[in-house]
Amino acid sequence: MVHTFNWTPPSPAHGDADPGIAGKDLLQHAVTAAQDVSPRLAISARLLEGAPSPTLLRQAHTAALLAIGDGGLSSHVSLPTHTSAVHIAARASCSVLVARAQHRSEGSIVVGVNGSPASERALDFAFDTAARSGADLVVVRAGTSATEAEDKNDDQLRQLADLVDAREDKYRIAARTRVPPGDPAAVLVAESERAGLVIIGARGQQPYGGLLGSTAQTMLHHSCAPLILVRGLMAPRPGGSGARPDLGAGQLMHR
Repeated sequence: MVHTFNWTPPSPAHGDADPGIAGKDLLQHAVTAAQDVSPRLAISARLLEGAPSPTLLRQAHTAALLAIGDGGLSSHVSLPTHTSAVHIAARASCSVLVARAQHRSEGSIVVGVNGSPASERALDFAFDTAARSGADLVVVRAGTSATEAEDKNDDQLRQLADLVDAREDKYRIAARTRVPPGDPAAVLVAESERAGLVIIGARGQQPYGGLLGSTAQTMLHHSCAPLILVRGLMAPRPGGSGARPDLGAGQLMHR
């Protein structure tokens, strides 16, 4: 657990409030809340001085997953680009989980794939997460239009089956597959209304580093469910493919 703050000298307007003390209280509350959810989870807390975005981006270099709130993105009609959530999601060197203030805690894990290497990493991440948590997994590959989806449906299903079958054997879980027509971003936004978690590649087909693909940008702003933007894999599960420990491998950061 990480909390960051900018220290300023006390002033008459703010009394003797110490942001460091408030940060320690916030961290303790966060640790207690996490322990209530997962008593076996190993948790460490760090209080750091600095602006939130650059401080957390530095922490991301040694993290498996960076978890942040969405800053109210899903409640905006327009798309704010200056929020910490947008900046961190676009620039973090590790995978990023963007939590929602209100969401369905139940529901399947939905992973979007498009045949790119980035989406295959997302597929691995989704299978790994489903195996850890025991949640149902739905693999979605959307067509670009109803006509194209109809023409290519058989080919897409075969390609998807090949990707999924190999991972079902590896992780010893079964997944459902869907190839619906429509724009991938629109399809995944609709799927998020029934999902407990959505997982996609951070950059899709984009060849350059650091920025988000178009579908990732849309999902960041409009996904109803928590969203994981994948840039790498989590640490191997101890005990082999049969073990299902808590989803706590690596270093989990929270702001």
